[in-house]
Amino acid sequence: MQVNITLSNKEKRYYFLYLLGLLFFAVLLLSVVILYRAESPFNNSDILAIQTLEEKAKFDERQRIAQPVIDSTFNKIEKVSTDDRNPLQENEIRYSINDIANIFETVNITDPRKQSYIQIAQFYKMYMEDKDVAGKKNENIKTFTKQFEDCSIGFKERKNQKLQRDNALLMKNN
Repeated sequence: MQVNITLSNKEKRYYFLYLLGLLFFAVLLLSVVILYRAESPFNNSDILAIQTLEEKAKFDERQRIAQPVIDSTFNKIEKVSTDDRNPLQENEIRYSINDIANIFETVNITDPRKQSYIQIAQFYKMYMEDKDVAGKKNENIKTFTKQFEDCSIGFKERKNQKLQRDNALLMKNN
């Protein structure tokens, strides 16, 4: 024997609302149990924003300090002559390049822009090395030109001596 229980529409609605309420209560209870000990991701957002602003301020301060050093170092490198070498000035430029590379060493900053100062220092170092190479090439050219002139003078003297000997032999034989 099988008994069929039929519910009216009103009872079905109440039953549905009862199950929906029970589901809502169960989800709420499970959420509270699971998330009770979890740390809110919004708690640290203010702290992170403040730290980011502080790092940006530190970076801006270091950048303000570094800018005159960068400009003056570039001007000094530009003025370095490939003909006239000045070791004191070159040494001062090398110190300035090291200062640029190490501008952020004393400050703990995670800003990726600080790597650009290391690249600027490497560029200045390469630029200075190019000036050194150009200076050495100019010195070599001057040395080789002097040697060529000395050789040419010696060759002309030898040629004149040979002509005089040949003339003297011709005069003797006539």
